[in-house]
Amino acid sequence: MSINTVFYQIAKDVTAADLAKIIGATDLCGPDQIVISDIEPFDGAKPFSLIYQSDPDLVKTLAVESAVVITNEACLPLINPANCCLIVASPRIGFAYALAHLVTAAPVDHGTAGIAPLAKIADTAIIHPSVTIMPQVAVGAGTVIEAGAVLHAGITVGENCHIRSNSVLSHCLIGNGVDIGAGSVLGSAGFGFEMTDDGVVKFPHIGLVVIDDFVSIGSGCAIDRGSLGNTHIGAHVMMDNLCHIAHNVTIGARSIIAGQCGISGSVAVGQGVVMGGQVGIAPHVNIGDGAVLTARSGVTKDVEDGDQVAGFPAMSKRQFWREQAALRRLGTPKASKS
Repeated sequence: MSINTVFYQIAKDVTAADLAKIIGATDLCGPDQIVISDIEPFDGAKPFSLIYQSDPDLVKTLAVESAVVITNEACLPLINPANCCLIVASPRIGFAYALAHLVTAAPVDHGTAGIAPLAKIADTAIIHPSVTIMPQVAVGAGTVIEAGAVLHAGITVGENCHIRSNSVLSHCLIGNGVDIGAGSVLGSAGFGFEMTDDGVVKFPHIGLVVIDDFVSIGSGCAIDRGSLGNTHIGAHVMMDNLCHIAHNVTIGARSIIAGQCGISGSVAVGQGVVMGGQVGIAPHVNIGDGAVLTARSGVTKDVEDGDQVAGFPAMSKRQFWREQAALRRLGTPKASKS
């Protein structure tokens, strides 16, 4: 992943020993003078990066050296001693505290309403006078931006896009030929938090939203940026109105998503998937290529390639209709004998 310095900056010269004090680590093992230079998801760990993990089975796969690992007592014996381990009761909460201290938004001169001088706007782009475009935004040729839209610092919008009225875009990279409906919000922080005895700890979201070419997003949609890593919408995806795509979701190319669908965090949707209206998908579920999720399906477990599911909890479409027929028979009075 690595921190995208267009949007974020990381505190300099913070060592593992410094961070141990900041997050209240109960123990520190390994080279404590490692200077943290980046933040990574666990599976992208690099030397001098900060990661976290609480699962002993996963931590066994860690091959990197000279990283700083926020972890727990159970994982400590399984980690290469060339890394520095900070021991806490809840590694995810400790990591949230660490990010809150280490990572801040890159400084931006918001200036006044209108187009910032440092924005790069193609000559053939058409932009309504009421649009706000902040510094370091890039807008490609032939793109149309309607009244009231706000483009926050650092985002890129490709060629021949159509950004409709009152959309708000931040922390996102948008390809060519993308259509974004009125009132949609792309790149806001995801709904990530941990409960503690003292209250709720928000988990920082330092990723982006990446929209590939020729995606269509309806009105009133919300697509959250990733926590670690990005939220990614593949090419030619068609999304209807009032859909919510949570942090770190990936949606494969050519998928179709009808209105009022809600996709929870870290869901992976394959290519060519079709979702009817009001489908809901639980976190971390995988949807295979070509699957069909009929309207109002509540998907709580993985769906294989090409499967068709219905109902809540979602099951095979054939099984769902068998059960519906059985329920109708149960509710039908038996004919009286004469």
